[in-house]
Amino acid sequence: MSQTPAPGSSLETFTAAVETMDRRLRVIDDRSLEAFWAWEAYDEEGVRFGLLRTTEEVADAAIEIAGRRADAGAAPSRTQRILGRYLVAWRELWSTADRADAVIDAAPAEEEWPLRTILDHLVEADLGFLVTIRNGLTQRRAGVAAPTQIKSDEAWMALAEVKEDPWRAAFAGSLDDMRAFHRLARDRILDRLAGMTDLELAETSPFWDGEHPNRFRLGRFESHVRQHTIQTEKAVQATVGAPREVERLLRLLARATGDVEAAALGADPEIVAGVLAPMVAVFETRTDELVRATEALADPG
Repeated sequence: MSQTPAPGSSLETFTAAVETMDRRLRVIDDRSLEAFWAWEAYDEEGVRFGLLRTTEEVADAAIEIAGRRADAGAAPSRTQRILGRYLVAWRELWSTADRADAVIDAAPAEEEWPLRTILDHLVEADLGFLVTIRNGLTQRRAGVAAPTQIKSDEAWMALAEVKEDPWRAAFAGSLDDMRAFHRLARDRILDRLAGMTDLELAETSPFWDGEHPNRFRLGRFESHVRQHTIQTEKAVQATVGAPREVERLLRLLARATGDVEAAALGADPEIVAGVLAPMVAVFETRTDELVRATEALADPG
């Protein structure tokens, strides 16, 4: 069974609504956060509170999905929990990188990587982790007691399920191109690995570092993304400057969105839809309201 949301699913529609809010409000200046917007009795913090309230609701949706799964006796597996942490890290990485399309090739300092190089390395590593685990799993599922490392570049690409030309084209393009490629890689990782059993987590897969349990290797997805999110943050700040308040707020929203994706990983689609579907129209309407509020502040006449 696929571990990623089907096209048009409630999770995909929900995340699209959140991403649209991010896209439309990321361009505003911090002064626009003061534009008037009210939610019930909360009428003093303006558009800023609109983003904070949305983040609260998204975070609570993750809690509700987890609660309903527990009530149904369908809690996530250990594998799904580990990969859920990767989903949160993935969202924070791209929220951090999203500031810097105009300076993607600017080196932050002598002998330091520009953002394009950081992201290219990171995605290649994600695919490498996937290949390493799949290689070990495939052999063990075929009855091989001591799996061997990948024998060729062709075998590596086959287990990664990527083609060289589209990969290179994506990383010669814009941040949007790279993000889209990384999203496909992320979803492939979930589909191919989220069904691993606890026994398979304890088994080892060979890599350049020797034999380590798959549980360790799964944890590297999150850890490595976190490491290079810090590097990305430093590179972006050196070339663009400190993040604006609106960008800091949107990173909180991205983190909460990752929490929802983590909670929904492997969940019954009906549980996910029951929580998320009613929120989509609310967020779409709110995005329009927040954008209009900022426009009215910019042009009071």
